[in-house]
Amino acid sequence: MVRSMVAAVAGLKTHQSKMDVIGNNIANVNTWGFKSYSFNFQDSMYANSINGSGGDVLSGGAGGRNASQVGYGSQLSSITNEFGTGAPSPSSNPLDCMIDGTGFFLVGNLVNGTFTNVADSGLNLSRVGIFRVDNNGYLVDDQRSYVYGYAVTEGTGIPEIPAAKSTYLAEGATISYSAGTGTNGLNVVTIGGVRVETSLELGPNSRDTDYKDVFEQWIRVAGADTNLQAYNFSFEGVNETMTNGTSGRINIKIEAKATGNNDNAVSSLATNTFGATAATQRIAGASWVPSVPAKYENDLSAIKIPNDPDTNQPYEIQSYKINEDGTIIGVDKQNRTIAIAQIALVTVENPNGLEKTSGYYYTPGANAGDVEAMKPNGGPSGKILGGYLEMANVDLANEFSNMITCQRGFQANSKIITVTDEMLSELVNMKR
Repeated sequence: MVRSMVAAVAGLKTHQSKMDVIGNNIANVNTWGFKSYSFNFQDSMYANSINGSGGDVLSGGAGGRNASQVGYGSQLSSITNEFGTGAPSPSSNPLDCMIDGTGFFLVGNLVNGTFTNVADSGLNLSRVGIFRVDNNGYLVDDQRSYVYGYAVTEGTGIPEIPAAKSTYLAEGATISYSAGTGTNGLNVVTIGGVRVETSLELGPNSRDTDYKDVFEQWIRVAGADTNLQAYNFSFEGVNETMTNGTSGRINIKIEAKATGNNDNAVSSLATNTFGATAATQRIAGASWVPSVPAKYENDLSAIKIPNDPDTNQPYEIQSYKINEDGTIIGVDKQNRTIAIAQIALVTVENPNGLEKTSGYYYTPGANAGDVEAMKPNGGPSGKILGGYLEMANVDLANEFSNMITCQRGFQANSKIITVTDEMLSELVNMKR
């Protein structure tokens, strides 16, 4: 009778442990990347009531007998993780991503330089891709851990240089004015050696619009000058007014019609031909240079926005996208496509050998087997789904079913204690 009490207590404890696992699964039903746990029972130790013995075939011998054993209840066999992929949930953050496969992200504190040995790196594994870029340009998760992957090989991943035209704001270009000295008494305006006859009058009381109207006439006349046909001109305002027979100053924007490195020609035109005194805006033109396709290193490092080789400063990325192969692509202020890095995925030979730590991190345990990093390729390790987060793989219907069976098992073990107590009470009452 005492054995039944011991077995029932062991059953109560084990069912309580299973209920703890079920409660943890249900509590994390909305936790990103959570993997549900399953509780496994095993029967406890046994005591032999009758020992087994072999049969004797000699004359006068007895036959064999099986052992008779009584158990002492149940106990924990194992608690295992179910590593099936959870359902994807859309995210508004383009840097959020999930793994469609069995791989893990590699995250942790900053490791200087590059490395290949994941097991000895001291980093963590994660299934949650809540990523952001920090103030230093590194990709980090919401636990402030750096995300690791493969950097762009130096000399590759350089965006194209678009063709550009040289422009120059000729501030203080010379303009001369002579009233009534032209044909039929027209006024004469001269800018950059080009003479225009106009009925419009200019002077110290003239408005910017008056100068602009004269300048529009000048543009039509200047269009016939072969020295000026390679440029576009626009009026940018009056710098210094004038009176009849004197010179004043206006501001002219000069833009080359052709792309390429023709900045010297434009600036020379502004200063030598138009007599400009200063330039507040000067942009050198450039010829189109094709991009250099990105290649990625084979050693791991913390993912960081690369530097622009022209400025030696990090690219100013305005938007991001993560592709299925883990490549992170950005678009900078110049609307250029920039290859940033490729996220690494880690494969684990025995995922159930991983040990859970704080948050949603795992560390390789002694029984995890080989732990290796690789580039996402759509194989067993999986592919990256950008703009999604992985939901918990908790099956609520299954958890509630397990809860009912666990409750009934707990009640049955409680009943054994009650019945055993009643039997002991009957035994005590027999003496009275």
